[in-house]
Amino acid sequence: MHSLCRHVVLCALASALPAWAQESKLSPFPSGGFQFAGSWDCAGAMGNGKTHNAVFTGAVILGGKWLELTERDVEPATGYLAKYLIGYDPQQKRLIEFDANNFGAATYASADGWVNGVLTMTSPVSDDPKAPYAANRFLYSITAPDTFTVDWQVSKTATLNWTPGDHLVCKRTGPQPVPR
Repeated sequence: MHSLCRHVVLCALASALPAWAQESKLSPFPSGGFQFAGSWDCAGAMGNGKTHNAVFTGAVILGGKWLELTERDVEPATGYLAKYLIGYDPQQKRLIEFDANNFGAATYASADGWVNGVLTMTSPVSDDPKAPYAANRFLYSITAPDTFTVDWQVSKTATLNWTPGDHLVCKRTGPQPVPR
């Protein structure tokens, strides 16, 4: 009876979440109708506390199977440009993210997918002692129907003790696109 009661409580909590915060597991798209497609203004801070502003654009590509996010930093004016592709890899049975940017490239993965409105994409752990960190990850969080956050975190060790880095709050700059 006790475990049933716990299950009922968990079900009640999950149903109380807004539709956009409930999980959609191994789809690159969160459930509940939230769409990344469109333009976004993002404001926040770098890990060192300095201002970080960026513009994101989102699109659904490749037959509706992949999410494409493009980032262009406005401040600092370092010229950072990135293209992120997030999709499901049926061979690995997980979500993967390709990060191509004008300073390099990286890959990330998630076996859990969207959980309570948050997608955590983690890099492979590096054993290179000269690397600035052992692993890093991005957390995409749906916080409102027209708002999401992006958090970048790093771990200096393979035990994955995460330290906050950049944090951006992204707000839609125009109307939400109508789904096709």
